[in-house]
Amino acid sequence: MTTILFFDDQRLDVMSNVRLRVGQPELIKESLYQDPDVNTHFGFPVTFWNEATSTWRMIYEGRNGRTNWGSGANVKLIAESDDGINWHPMDTTEIIDLDDRRHRHQILPIKRDGRLNTFIDDKGDPEERVKTLVGHLNKPGYMLSSPDGVKWKQHPDADWHPLRAPDPPSWTFWNEIRESYVITTRPEHGDRRITLVETRDWKNFTTPELVMQTDSLDAPLTQIYGMPVFPYEGYYIGLVWLFHCVPEPSNKYLGGHLDCELAYSVNGWHFQRGIRSPFIPNGIPGSPDSGVVYPSSMVRRDDGSIFIYASACTLEHGHTPEGDTGTLVTYKMRKDGFMYAESTGGNGVIGTRTIYWNEGELSLNVQAQGGDVRVQVTDSPSRSGIFTTPPNAIPGYSFDDCIPFSGDNIDWRPTWKDGKTLDALSGKAIRIEIKLNSSRLYAIRGDFVYMLGQQKRLFDKDGTVPVERPGF
Repeated sequence: MTTILFFDDQRLDVMSNVRLRVGQPELIKESLYQDPDVNTHFGFPVTFWNEATSTWRMIYEGRNGRTNWGSGANVKLIAESDDGINWHPMDTTEIIDLDDRRHRHQILPIKRDGRLNTFIDDKGDPEERVKTLVGHLNKPGYMLSSPDGVKWKQHPDADWHPLRAPDPPSWTFWNEIRESYVITTRPEHGDRRITLVETRDWKNFTTPELVMQTDSLDAPLTQIYGMPVFPYEGYYIGLVWLFHCVPEPSNKYLGGHLDCELAYSVNGWHFQRGIRSPFIPNGIPGSPDSGVVYPSSMVRRDDGSIFIYASACTLEHGHTPEGDTGTLVTYKMRKDGFMYAESTGGNGVIGTRTIYWNEGELSLNVQAQGGDVRVQVTDSPSRSGIFTTPPNAIPGYSFDDCIPFSGDNIDWRPTWKDGKTLDALSGKAIRIEIKLNSSRLYAIRGDFVYMLGQQKRLFDKDGTVPVERPGF
């Protein structure tokens, strides 16, 4: 199954009266969680489903004590939920012994000189499913692992950053293309840019490679604070935390809003940034995320919707006076809701490049309340010398033949008059065109392979079927 999302127009050859827009997840008001003991301005929650207890668990970090962030020590905590929305501290006192326990939902000893970066590893040993990279400013880092987020063991030989602890946070994802774990981190402490570090065995790590920094399209004095990355149906989606610094030469810490934009990659190593508008913006004054928001965990639900978990604060970066402890929040988004294409007024048309249709039906994620969506299938443009013959609708598969759809459906499968379906075109080189009337299109799915010029020529010449190239 191949998925087209709309971070860019690389897979398209027609965009008429259509624009690409950034989606925006919706804050779930009943999800607001304030820890009873600690300050979670920099909480960076990571959420996962725990099969043994049939509950959701959320691991996060707090500053021990509810006063200024510059004093106290970091503590790792855990909360639990039946629905992934309403949270409560999970009592671990009967499960683990901690010599320096100060909180009933504490899961690790308090760290005064290091930060913890947790991720869920569903590719490795289930007994080490929950992993935490521990960073220290002046000594080697290491890794902790756990089957459930509560009982931990240490891996002291996982010194994952050659320059010791970068200023947090750091995040890890599994790269299917490279068959490796990739860590997104900073070059070193205080350097707010993004590098990648790679490992396959949690003992040997590559040197950090710079992949992203702010540029002239960003607002002046913006810095990238962090970028968690999540694999998603052939894409690697980065949540870029943008720190809008106070314009004073002596202060790049206290003050300044922090919001989130999108980055993306098709190979999990080379990333692009798309439309420069917030994916998760700051809320209105007084809302939990009005000062800063750090989305740090993304979970796909059974219905296809996406939950994004974040730490947030009503105050700007670094300000944590007594009485404002930060909030852990949850956002909800429809399936594929990162970006969408929409008609700008009246009918708009999107057309794909030539594809080789293997078999089965086309699936579209569409919103068309108050409008409608139609699909037509064309043949592929043929070329003779420097001249190209325009494509034509395949008889019976035109816009006029399509049964229009109105409504909201994450899996609409178009049909045409006389019961025609796309499966009847298996083994052919075709194009898909979608007409949007006051509608939005979030994704195109089907069993197909992209065809570029040389692949199409070989197919026309001797029937050579194109081979899928993951990562391209």
